[in-house]
Amino acid sequence: MPDTSTVHFDVALTNVSIAYRNKAFVASQISPQVLVRKQSDRYFIHDSGRDSFRSTADGRAPGTEASEVDFALSSDSYYCDDHALESAIPDEERDNSDSPLMPEIDRVEFLSDKILLNAEINLAAKLRDSSAIPYLDLSSGSKEWDNNSNDPVANIETAKQAILDAVQVLPNTLVLPFAVYTALRNNTNITDRVKYSNLGVVGTDTLAELFDVERVLVARAVQNIAPRGQAPDMEPVWGNDALLLHVPERVSLKSVAPSLSFVWSQAAGSSHGHSVQTWREERRKATMVRVQKYYDQNLLQVWCVRIIFSTIPVLRWIEHFPCSLTSIKSTICEIAAFKPSRSSSSGLSATWARSACVIFRRNSIPSSPLDLAGSFRSSHSSSVGSITNK
Repeated sequence: MPDTSTVHFDVALTNVSIAYRNKAFVASQISPQVLVRKQSDRYFIHDSGRDSFRSTADGRAPGTEASEVDFALSSDSYYCDDHALESAIPDEERDNSDSPLMPEIDRVEFLSDKILLNAEINLAAKLRDSSAIPYLDLSSGSKEWDNNSNDPVANIETAKQAILDAVQVLPNTLVLPFAVYTALRNNTNITDRVKYSNLGVVGTDTLAELFDVERVLVARAVQNIAPRGQAPDMEPVWGNDALLLHVPERVSLKSVAPSLSFVWSQAAGSSHGHSVQTWREERRKATMVRVQKYYDQNLLQVWCVRIIFSTIPVLRWIEHFPCSLTSIKSTICEIAAFKPSRSSSSGLSATWARSACVIFRRNSIPSSPLDLAGSFRSSHSSSVGSITNK
C-alpha cells in the first residue's frame, strides 16, 4: 500500500480518463449516467404498479366529492462500489519513451479500458438475464436471422408492440452484436427492402429507419475468457442476442429507463466520478498509476426492454473467433474419436455442425471446451458413432 501522503490526484490524467471512450462498448449509451452526491442512498420508483394506465371512473354528481386516485411510490437503493486498477511504469520504459508523458497516458487509457470492459460485461449479463427481462426466443423452430426465410422486421415489430403494451412508450434503441449485425445486413428480407435506396448498402442508419427506431448500436466488445498464460479464447460480450429498449434522451424525474448507472461524483479527488492517482515506488524504480471510478448499474423498468434470444446460431458467432473454435473442435474430436475435417481451416464438417448446433442453439453456452465436450457426449451418445470425417 502506498503512503497516502505521497499519493497525488492527477487532474490532467483524470481528464484523460473521463475523455477516454472505446467505440466497441455500448453500456454508457444504454445505461445513462446519473451523478450522485452520496456513495449510497435510496431513490424513488414512480408508479411501479402502472396505475396511471388504469381507467378510473371520473363522473361526479352535484354536491359529491370527486373520486380520489393515487399511484404507487416505491423505492430502491444503490451503492457505488469502488472499481480501481493500477499499473507500474518502470523508469526504463520512461527513459526509452519518445514523450515523457506518453507512458502515463497509455496506462490511464489501458486501465480505463479494462474498467469499462468490466462495466460492459456486467451490464450485458443483467440485460440478457431472462429471469429478469422479458424475451422473445428465436431458437425454437429455427427462426434465426441468418436464415433468409425468416423475417427480422416481423420479430422487431412483435417486440415493439410488447413494449408499447407494457409501458406506453416505443423503444428507440436496438443493440446488435457485430455477428448479428452482419447477419441482418445480408438477410434478403432486409436487402430487398433497401436495394433501390442508398446504393443498396445496409448500415446502422438504414436499419434504424427500417425498424423505426432512433438508433442502432453495434456492440463489438469481446472478452478473453482464457486463464492468464493460456492461448486467448475470445468471446463476444453480448453473445448472439439483440436488445430492443427505450432509453431516455436525458434522465429526469419519472424517466422511463431500463437501467441507470449511478456514479459517485463527490468521491475524494474525483471529477465526474473519475480519479487518477500517481505515486512513486523507489524500491521498484517505478511510478504507479491508479484509475478509479465509483459506480453502480441498476435495473429499473425492465418492461421497456425485450431480449431477442438467439438471433443467429451460436456456431455462427463462434466462427468469428477461430482460436475458441479450434480448441472446442479439437476437444470434441478427441472425445468423439474422429478427425477434424480438412475442408476449411475454421469450418466444421456438415455432420459435426448439425450435431454441434443442437448444443450451441441456446444462449447458455458451456464455459470451456471440456464442459462442451461433456454436453456433446451426453446429448449425442447415440449418434457419436455415426459421425464421420467428410
